[in-house]
Amino acid sequence: MTTTQRYAIALTAALGLFMSVLDNTIVNVALFPMAQALGSDLGTIQWVVTAYFLAQAAVIPIAGYFSVRFGQRRIFLVCLACFTVGSLLCGLAQDATALIIFRVIQGLGGGALFPVAQALAFGAFDDEQRGASSALVGIPVLLAPAFGPTLGGWLTDSYGWASIFLINIPVGVLALALGWRIIPADAPDGATVQKR
Repeated sequence: MTTTQRYAIALTAALGLFMSVLDNTIVNVALFPMAQALGSDLGTIQWVVTAYFLAQAAVIPIAGYFSVRFGQRRIFLVCLACFTVGSLLCGLAQDATALIIFRVIQGLGGGALFPVAQALAFGAFDDEQRGASSALVGIPVLLAPAFGPTLGGWLTDSYGWASIFLINIPVGVLALALGWRIIPADAPDGATVQKR
């Protein structure tokens, strides 16, 4: 594997991770417009944020097991697709209950991207080059929360609250296409999971 291929894998993983981290903060500034548009109270609409965090927290511990069991590339693409479809459903939601349920779907896909994207990026490099992969993965984790409120406020004011979810669709499709093309297939290896 060439150095260019290694960086391409790490950047593709970082692109998927960036969207997931961005959605941790992009929604916060749109809660009032969401509540008004969906005819909901603020206490209910805050579950849009809480449901996403809870779904992420629930799936992160098991994502590593599934990536070993079924293959890192496959799990990365499935989780990315889940996140992207969840984003589409959130953008099309007609009431607060549906939006909260769709945020759970989005959070399940986004939460699993944290460990799987890092494993893909680190696995693409040799031990002595892991610093480079750490920087590539660390950039989205550091920058996305800072961009989230600004981008969310601009999108909400310019295009409405649904746009903060729909913006994930083209980026998600791009990341899926890159992941399918760039990330090499790895064989599922259930035998490596030791039973204790």
